[in-house]
Amino acid sequence: MGWEDMLDFQTAINFRLLQFQSEWLQQNLPCLSEHTSVVMQLSFLGISVLHFLKNNMDLICKRRTKFPDQGTEKHGIGVRFSTTHKTSMACSLFLMGTHFVVLLLLLNGSVTYCNHKLRAYLSESMQVISWTISSVAVYWIVTIKSIKFPWLLRAWWLCNFFLSIISVAVDTHLRITYHGELRLQDYAGFLSLLASVCLFGISIRGKTGLTFIVPNGITEPLLNGKSDKHSEGKKESLYGKATLLQLITFSWLNPLFAVGIKKPLQPDEIPDVDIKDSAEFLSHSFDERLKYVKERDGITNPTIYKTMILFIWKKATINAMFAVISAGASYVGPYLIDDFVKFLNEKNTRSLQSGYILALAFLGAKMVEMITQRQWIFGARQLGLHLRAALISQIYKKGLVLSSKSRQSHTSGEVINYMSVDIQRVTDFIWYLNIIWMMPVQLSLAIYILHTNLGMGSVATLAATFAVLLCNIPMTTIQKGYQTRIMEAKDTRMKATSEVLRSMKTIKLQAWDTQFLHKLESLRKIEYDWLWKSLRLFAIGAFVFWGSPTFISVVTFGACMFMGIELTAGRVLSALATFRMLQDPIFNLPDLLSAIAQGKVSADRVASYLQEDEIQQDSIEHVPKDQMEFAIEIENGKFSWDTVSSSITLDSIQLKVKRGMKVAICGTVGSGKSSLLSSILGEIQKVSGTVKISGTKAYVPQSPWILTGNIRENILFGNAYDRDRYDRTIKACALEKDFELFSCGDLTEIGERGINMSGGQKQRIQIARAVYQDADIYLLDDPFSAVDAHTGTQLFEDCMMGILREKTILYVTHQVEFLPAADYILVMKDGKIAQAGRFEEILRQNIGFELLVGAHSRALGSILTVENTNATSQGPTPEDESNIESTSNAELQQTRHESEHNLSLEITEKEGKLVQDEEREKGSIGKEVYWSYLTTVKGGVLIPIILLAQSSFQILQVASNYWMAWASPPTSETEPKLEMSSILLVYVLLAVGSSLCVLLRSSLVAVAGLSTAQKLFTNMLHSVLRAPMSFFDSTPTGRILNRASTDQSVLDLEMANKLGWCAFSIIQILGTIAVMSQVAWEVFVIFIPVTAVCIWYQVRTSISS
Repeated sequence: MGWEDMLDFQTAINFRLLQFQSEWLQQNLPCLSEHTSVVMQLSFLGISVLHFLKNNMDLICKRRTKFPDQGTEKHGIGVRFSTTHKTSMACSLFLMGTHFVVLLLLLNGSVTYCNHKLRAYLSESMQVISWTISSVAVYWIVTIKSIKFPWLLRAWWLCNFFLSIISVAVDTHLRITYHGELRLQDYAGFLSLLASVCLFGISIRGKTGLTFIVPNGITEPLLNGKSDKHSEGKKESLYGKATLLQLITFSWLNPLFAVGIKKPLQPDEIPDVDIKDSAEFLSHSFDERLKYVKERDGITNPTIYKTMILFIWKKATINAMFAVISAGASYVGPYLIDDFVKFLNEKNTRSLQSGYILALAFLGAKMVEMITQRQWIFGARQLGLHLRAALISQIYKKGLVLSSKSRQSHTSGEVINYMSVDIQRVTDFIWYLNIIWMMPVQLSLAIYILHTNLGMGSVATLAATFAVLLCNIPMTTIQKGYQTRIMEAKDTRMKATSEVLRSMKTIKLQAWDTQFLHKLESLRKIEYDWLWKSLRLFAIGAFVFWGSPTFISVVTFGACMFMGIELTAGRVLSALATFRMLQDPIFNLPDLLSAIAQGKVSADRVASYLQEDEIQQDSIEHVPKDQMEFAIEIENGKFSWDTVSSSITLDSIQLKVKRGMKVAICGTVGSGKSSLLSSILGEIQKVSGTVKISGTKAYVPQSPWILTGNIRENILFGNAYDRDRYDRTIKACALEKDFELFSCGDLTEIGERGINMSGGQKQRIQIARAVYQDADIYLLDDPFSAVDAHTGTQLFEDCMMGILREKTILYVTHQVEFLPAADYILVMKDGKIAQAGRFEEILRQNIGFELLVGAHSRALGSILTVENTNATSQGPTPEDESNIESTSNAELQQTRHESEHNLSLEITEKEGKLVQDEEREKGSIGKEVYWSYLTTVKGGVLIPIILLAQSSFQILQVASNYWMAWASPPTSETEPKLEMSSILLVYVLLAVGSSLCVLLRSSLVAVAGLSTAQKLFTNMLHSVLRAPMSFFDSTPTGRILNRASTDQSVLDLEMANKLGWCAFSIIQILGTIAVMSQVAWEVFVIFIPVTAVCIWYQVRTSISS
């Protein structure tokens, strides 16, 4: 069989398939909506009857056993109707009336496309009954005082929405195909679709919006059942009380914009979020799903992915519905282009009503696409924020219970990366979630439209599309590897940056600024190299994917020429529009692949962190006070910091501490003193034994921990302020004289980690914090190490033996002078309790305790001897000593007075505030900021070249489409102006030229963006390391780390692309207006007010943002 015979055979098959398809459509398509409607309505009516019978039986039973509330009957409860409830009632009544009118027209012999009259009568009759039930149900909601619409009613509205779309689409298709005129039923169908859209939105939201007024006049909102906690917030949520129309148009934001135009928005002026959008609710919801996964799978530490799926699936399903509708509506235009071109060519022989129907179809499809697209975009962003809040909460809570080994493998810089960069990338992946599964849907719709216009030429389109998609597999693999390397390099840099910031005082005292500057720059160089490789691959991908529509169109048109398929102007324009729609999923593929790669890497990192080992929750048994004689009891305790190795940190621990005892713990360095306190806290891994605690605990670590805030906040630590208890605590901890140094007293703000305070002051503040907690058991880890002898003695007498005299205290100390007063002494050696007893008992045992005391006495004696020797060798005469002493005292008093005066003035000027608030710019971003960013690299020389490349791309794109429309014949009977091979060759040259412009533009954007980010990073790093210590006293470390992490990541990967897209969109809009104005100059006139409205709205929203 020759090639011509095969073509004839294929043509015959196609003709027979088209003939069969036409016959089937003629027989079944006119009654498609009736068939579907009858099934759906029968289901709705059947379930409604069963539901009514069940509720009726319940109501009868209730009447027999329960009497009405006399008070309620007497006074009654008022109802304030909402716009949502009124809209649902109006739409139900309108649909009932509309279908009743249509039923009357059918009974009077009105013409219908459905040949089965009985089916048409039955369908309309059941529609009238269904909407009557719907109206009654909406009215009944007021009687039963429901805050939500019944699930059955919402399901019916949802199904009716899709039924209306099918009905209108079928009627429109039949009207265009058979050149019919518009009838009253057609207008009723369009109006019914609008009402169904309103009910569809109400069914998605589900809330009635009714407000019930109780007899005493107090309004009780039942819209969302918010708790008193929410009502005590700043302001009611605008989103939570928004009506259906406000949700569709997003006009619920207008009150916020109105305030933002008048003045800069303050935090207390921003309305509170809805209760279901709050971080507290989302964290609790995520915890519930995590608990469910643990119970279902029987795993103590399950993977986080299952929990994430359970957390987002409901909202993701609703977004998917909006996305499907938006995708379907977006392909209506390309599908009807061929019909529109035919109408223009045959407008003298066809009625204007066909043109009006096409125009209304275009307009309606675009409006549906616009509304649904905005809704699923907003829903995707909202869902991403929900997941972000939940995961950040999980990371924070995980950090509180990490085991010691896990905490060592995750530095603060890495945790900040998890909560900023990684969570952001997981959120971005949620944004692309719908695009992933929408891609095959869009591809299927495009192939269907192309098959309708080009027949078997669509097979070539499908093959070319899959060829392009297969090219992405190696690029995805490479991009994923790059993202892994980027995150590893970023973690290393952030870890080093965090260490540098924590040790900044030491670095500046040792003049190590330059050395650490070079170290951080070298780490950034490694990250920069991987970033450049990733962006370079992205530029190549942009060239491939922008050129893919050209490749697909050339393959498709070439296949049509080879198969002898006629290419008319309408078919070419429809195909080009479809290729443009097909370009969206292919064009989004680079971002999609990058988001998948980045999201997978980041999700794995977060999941790995959340699956780290935790401290033993059951290592300590908490016993009520009335059930236990001792405050602390440890039997046969074995503890280890490293559970992997066989080494034991504490072994054979036997300890019983009665309530009110003062237990001193001493020993050489590394003997296990602090580890013993950690075993009581549950921070160290318990290998064996039992630990019982009776009462609350308070812990004072060896290294002071100070919060950024004022002194009083550090002491209260979230507790209520009790003036008497607070004053007693301050006096016992010897802080009264310290407060006198500050003009604002204890309200003076101190820096992060107490940088502007001495070690002794920080130690006494954290002791005061523990004392104010009024706990039963106090664990003090070497509390006197940072204070002088006089202050230490005062703390011991006034605090431990004074205000805490009735408390149980275990304190680690190296000062032997505090040992005799202890009720019990533990001598630690090699992780074991070597000796235990009172001071005299241990001395009499003569096992080694006296050696420890003697070593301390000899060390103290040698220090005193050296000081006395120096004083003797350099000592003056008694008279000179007296003069020197008086002079020194005078100088010291003067210096101290000046220092106190300067410090007082400094704090007074700042009103007790050391840490300054972050600067906040007001109004829109100035042109200077944009100009500074654009001219950072080489004075902005690359910017004109980028704009020229993008403009050339737009011109060549328009020229290629214009060429195909001009050169193709308007109808099948018209001869083409040129040979099809020549037409295709010119099109290929224009399209390839536009793709090369994209390659040039993408490469230059990558170079300019990354070079600018690198230069800004270098400037920031130099500024931070060369800043004075006062800058670090007034700037929290977290703020600096956020600049080096999240903000720097935005500069590296997002800023240049977003600015580029803004410029490219403007160029594309101008090109589209220029082309449309040549065909219809009225478009330019319409564009002027549209542009004015857009600019006004942009200014209105940008001020508030």
